[in-house]
Amino acid sequence: MTSEEITEAIWNREEAGLAAAMETCGGLCGRIAQNILSPADAEEVVADTWMRLWNSIPPNRPVSLAAYACRITRNLAVNRYHHNKAACRRPDVLTDWAELTENPDLFETVSAADPTAESAEAKELAGAIDTFLRGLKKEDRVLFIRRYVYLEDGDALAKHCGINRKHVHVKLHRIREKLKNYLKEGKYI
Repeated sequence: MTSEEITEAIWNREEAGLAAAMETCGGLCGRIAQNILSPADAEEVVADTWMRLWNSIPPNRPVSLAAYACRITRNLAVNRYHHNKAACRRPDVLTDWAELTENPDLFETVSAADPTAESAEAKELAGAIDTFLRGLKKEDRVLFIRRYVYLEDGDALAKHCGINRKHVHVKLHRIREKLKNYLKEGKYI
């Protein structure tokens, strides 16, 4: 099945489409999750990816099923990573209850900002980054995406690009500087 056929099958709520998606994108999603998490957590995140994929198509109809599944996996893995590393779950940083109750500032609530405005700003920023990436040379764009979207380490990138690890880090540093300047010029930062 092609990516479009798989998406169409999931859209029509056919379980065969989900099975085909798991077969097609499972390895890539697994690698992304394992780049971030332990093997046990990665396996759980990949399983959650398929549930999230099933529940989000429809209403979403992704252009690239693989990119869509990878994005779901990456977001779930990063969320799990932050969940696992949260200070309140680490016994070495637990605070005594008495200390917490003596300091009322710790319980101040922050009012939530307008979520619509945040969403519009996020979309505008995403569009600016997309435009920036389209302006890069193909090799630099692939390097940047493999590092910051697929979270591959320097050794894997060096092997893929056929250059040494130090050169990978230099190129990534230069791309980040260009992106920073681009975002400053556009008044995004």
